[in-house]
Amino acid sequence: MKAAALGLALFAMSVPALAGPCDEDIKRVDAALTRTDLSPDVRAQLQDMRNQAEKLCQAGNEEEAADVLAEASSILEGQ
Repeated sequence: MKAAALGLALFAMSVPALAGPCDEDIKRVDAALTRTDLSPDVRAQLQDMRNQAEKLCQAGNEEEAADVLAEASSILEGQ
């Protein structure tokens, strides 16, 4: 019983750690979306990518989310 409780406690502590990088990257995209120099098309594309990445993070697919966010970052670098 103690082992199960310890395992659950360790898992609970690891969940915020997993969410951290996703949250930070999504916040960067959120901040970029406030830029006034983005065209409406680029803004819509970035918003869509941001939402997709958020859903992937929530589903535990951090690697896929990182790929989407990396693509969003490359779009922003070209702006």
